[in-house]
Amino acid sequence: MHAVHQEWFDGTAAKDLDGVMSHIAEDVISYEHSEPLQYLGLESIREECRRGLEAASGAIDWDVPDLKILVREDIAVAWGLNRMQTQQPDGETAESWSRGTRVFQRGEGEWMMIHQHVSFPFDPKTGQAKTDLRP
Repeated sequence: MHAVHQEWFDGTAAKDLDGVMSHIAEDVISYEHSEPLQYLGLESIREECRRGLEAASGAIDWDVPDLKILVREDIAVAWGLNRMQTQQPDGETAESWSRGTRVFQRGEGEWMMIHQHVSFPFDPKTGQAKTDLRP
C-alpha cells in the first residue's frame, strides 16, 4: 500500500494523469472536496484529477505524512491527513490539508482503490471549510 501511494505522489508531482489514475478501479466511488461530491466510476475521477492537475500553475506536491494502513486478506484501508502544496503564479507555495480514507481490494495480484473519501472539516461557527489541519 505504501508503494501504491508513492506512485500517486510521484504521478501528482510529475502531473502525470495516467500515473495518478493507476490503482483506481473502474467502478470506484469517490467522495471528493468539490461538487457533485460523489464521483462514480474511473472516468469521472479521471476528469476531477485532470482539473486538479491543470489548476496548479506550477509545481504540485501531495503526500500523507502519517499514513496508516490496515490490510486483511484482499481488503486494505489507508487513512491520514492529506497535505497538498502548490506553487502559485507569484512563486509562493500554498499548502492545504484535508482528511482522506481509501479502501482497496486486491484482485489478480494488484491493489485497486474501490472507495475514497476526502473532506475538509468545517468551522461550525462560520460554516466555512478549514483547510489548515496541521497535526
